[in-house]
This record gives sequence, structure tokens and C-alpha cells, in this order.
Amino acid sequence: MNLVMLDIDGTLTQSYELDEKIFALAIAEALGCPPIDVDLNGYVDVTSIGVTLEALRRLLGRSPEAEEIKEVERRVLHHLERRYQESAGIYRQVPGASLFLKRLRKLDGAGIAIGTGCWHSEALFKLWASNLSVDGIPMATSDDDRNRKRIMEIAAGRARDFYACPGFERVVYLGDGPWDLQASRSLGYSFIGIGPRVRALKDSEAFRWHQDYLEIEAVLESVSAALKP
Repeated sequence: MNLVMLDIDGTLTQSYELDEKIFALAIAEALGCPPIDVDLNGYVDVTSIGVTLEALRRLLGRSPEAEEIKEVERRVLHHLERRYQESAGIYRQVPGASLFLKRLRKLDGAGIAIGTGCWHSEALFKLWASNLSVDGIPMATSDDDRNRKRIMEIAAGRARDFYACPGFERVVYLGDGPWDLQASRSLGYSFIGIGPRVRALKDSEAFRWHQDYLEIEAVLESVSAALKP
């Protein structure tokens, strides 16, 4: 049996553009300081918990306490919900993502999993607001680990349990960021890039890339090719 694993931000939902502003505001509010500049490319672990831990350490000069981290998470979710109330259309799925998930569920010989750097509450809200159903799909999030590679390993483990499978012959990961590609390479997973952020890496890295899922047969062909022996 094979496994298709997916990211969320930029891969299933078009919510990435909001994240930097929301995290900057949430961290500032949690600490009572002016808004900071959060460039996700400047963090070691580009996950919700990884960014929060590193940003708080920089600002506090010490390791943050559990309640300080939890307060950032609460405020991130608050701002996500508030923006949805102000304009529900601000959250959208990557074009064709819903149909792509439906087709993946019917793919012979392959299971599905989600490995995302979002917190679990954050992931579920973004998926719901983007009208995407992931019911019955094993998931690992930033609640499980700060490191994206480790999150992906946990997601694969949960998928093994879910499908009662001792191991997967091949795994392909669909992601939109350079950190997704890096983690996939380190785990020996095939990688398919989705969206504009990862396209530039095609010049130096060999992987299949798609803007979105509108040309669904082409994306499914890429998935099938990645899972071939």
C-alpha cells in the first residue's frame, strides 16, 4: 500500500498570506508589546509551535511558559475567526482541492494522510472555513511536534494504524513551501509542488509541480507517477 500525504496552508487552503500578519499580531498581544515582523522564512521550524517558540524566545530572552504559548494559539484562532466574520470569502480552498480530495479517496492501493504545521484547532478552522472535508483522514499537526519532518512521520504512523498497514511501500507529499520539499527529501518521500511559492525551486530540484488542482487529471497522473515502483 502507498500513501499520499498533504499539507494544508497553500496546498489545500489559500490561507498562507494571512498567517504572517496574524502571528505577528497574536504574539504582540500575548506579550503586550508592539507588533513584530514575522517573516516565516526566517524561522528554523516553520510550524505554528516552532514559530511561536522561537519568536517568544527572541522577545523574552528565555524559554516561554506553556501558558504563554497557549495564549498565542488562542489569539491566532481568535483573529482567524474574526476575519472570517468580517469576510467569509477571505478563506478559500486552492482551486479544485475539494474534488481532488474526493478523487484521492477512491485511488486504488493508496491511503491519505495530512501532515501540517498548523495547530490542530487552526487546521480544522481553516479547512472548515474553506469548505473542505477531511473526515476520516489521519492527521498530525503542530500539536504533535514543532519539527515538520517529525510531524510527517507521526502522520505516516497514524495512517499505518488507520489502514492497518505494517508500512507503506512509497509515500508522496504534496506541499507548497521549500520546507515541505526539504522534509520530504529527508524522509525519502516523493514530492509534488503546489502553488507559486515552490515553483522557483524547480530550477534546482527535480519534482512535479502544479499551480492548483483544476487540471485534475494531470495532478492525479503526477501522484500515480510518484507512487510507481
